[in-house]
Amino acid sequence: MKTALAVVLALCGSIAANAQLWKHEAADDVKWMHVSFAGNFLYGTDAGIYSLDPATGNPVWKRDDLKKIPETNVEEIEGTPVMLVSVTTGVVQVQAKVVAIDLLSGETLWETEKVKGQMAAVVPVYKKDMVVIVTAGAGGKGALELVAVNLASGKVLWESAIEDKADLYMAEKTSKFFPKFDLHGHAPPAVDDDAIYFAYAGIHKVDLATGKVVWKLAYDVTEKAFARTNAQPIISDSLVITSAKGVLRAFDKQTGTLKWTSADYGTGVPQMELVDGVIYGRMGGVFQQPGGPFVSRKPIGVVALDATSGQLKWRFDGAQESVTNMLVLPESKTLLVADAKNLIGLALDANGNKVKEAFKLPLEFKAKQSGAAKVAKIGFGALRGGAIGAIRASGGPPAEPPLALVRRENGTVVIRGTQNLLAFDPAGKEIAWAARIDPPGLSTFNKIATIATYAMVYASYTAQAASTYYGTSENDWANANRRQTAEAWDKAMSKRYHKTTNTADYVYMLSDVKTDAGKGPGIVGIDLSSGEQERMVYFGDREPEYVADDIDGLVFRTHKNGKTIIADQVK
Repeated sequence: MKTALAVVLALCGSIAANAQLWKHEAADDVKWMHVSFAGNFLYGTDAGIYSLDPATGNPVWKRDDLKKIPETNVEEIEGTPVMLVSVTTGVVQVQAKVVAIDLLSGETLWETEKVKGQMAAVVPVYKKDMVVIVTAGAGGKGALELVAVNLASGKVLWESAIEDKADLYMAEKTSKFFPKFDLHGHAPPAVDDDAIYFAYAGIHKVDLATGKVVWKLAYDVTEKAFARTNAQPIISDSLVITSAKGVLRAFDKQTGTLKWTSADYGTGVPQMELVDGVIYGRMGGVFQQPGGPFVSRKPIGVVALDATSGQLKWRFDGAQESVTNMLVLPESKTLLVADAKNLIGLALDANGNKVKEAFKLPLEFKAKQSGAAKVAKIGFGALRGGAIGAIRASGGPPAEPPLALVRRENGTVVIRGTQNLLAFDPAGKEIAWAARIDPPGLSTFNKIATIATYAMVYASYTAQAASTYYGTSENDWANANRRQTAEAWDKAMSKRYHKTTNTADYVYMLSDVKTDAGKGPGIVGIDLSSGEQERMVYFGDREPEYVADDIDGLVFRTHKNGKTIIADQVK
């Protein structure tokens, strides 16, 4: 399952010490596991899809009519009680139907056979109680079919198509013999009150009421095989601004007329922010080659353009070797980024092609070795040993540069790398705490840890949209004769949010751990309020498959191609 929350939870958990809660024997080998937005525990085998009570391990529901459903064919629509399952037959001529399942009961809410290929993307339009299912045929390039469905009733609202062919990316964990291709490497669509803007094959404006393609401009958006090199389109009052292969373009929102085109800023501009009439774009950074390693691409930095004219206001290309995502801090009128050595605040009011650094702080953390009192003050860059080379390599030591910035509700900013964490206090412009976690002896550590770091950022944005939808959809569900579903969902989510407010914030990172149960690969929990390493769990398995629920403090694990699922209570 490819939801942002699922990706993060697959690498996180609230862990204190192993305390086995229950053990469950599946009827067949467990192919995938998932913790839903509402806390449901689900797993899939060739025999069906199953849900267990996360506290007791007792069966809640089963769908043994949905056999051999791969993880790539399952999509949770976060913020709703809906899980979509794509049932496909055929290899060359793919036939499919989508079944919407009530996450709480396992019952079929609705199903549609209007889809015309493999489910390549699912785009929730929360304000319209709608989901747009994007499908594609087999292979690495093709036209896209669009089907808009009411979330509660399953009524098909419209069907449409993007005829300009889009490049597709091989899905993670797909079959080597019959690979599935999807759109995960592209920028997500953007939605306003009456239209959705797809940036899969240029830019296509689609009317939300009818599905009609209002206007379009086809152009190449894919930089070789790199994934997520482009930013989500930005919609202003009069313009739609896109990025593709390092070039920004502005279109008239109503007519689609191209208003301006920027210079070429390299491999990609994967993030854009619009603030007070200025577009800030992050240039370059670390990108993944699907199925392969992460690679650093230059130029690296930030560019600021006048949104109306596209004129360059200033450009910052002083970042060293790597750059994180950008964070705009409105209270201090600064834009925050980090490179391999420093945390840098750039003044938003810079002009005249000159960038102003409001502040620059060296990134240093404390490396605690085996829980002993020995503490070393080390910079992010000091132990890199060729940081970007480590990112590029398929094995060897993990990369050190910071990769992500995430702002917490209390205002602090967490700077995260594959094995390093720092907390920055913007008010005092100082590092609040810093920590380093020793990596585990796993050959796949680099890839897993880097994906988890980026997923942490993606989840923070996705959760905001899904949380906004929660509390606004009950009437639609009730009007669609789904009152029981609406009431059960409201109860589950109220309980979930209440627990969130009473749970300390942690981030969990892979490491070699030592507990009473043994020594070896596991995960360590870092308290984001203090930076202290307080929780850990030992897997006792060199190839663990695990997901976790950090709100309820549970971790669910199994062995690759195993039938036994173990739940640990780790609070």
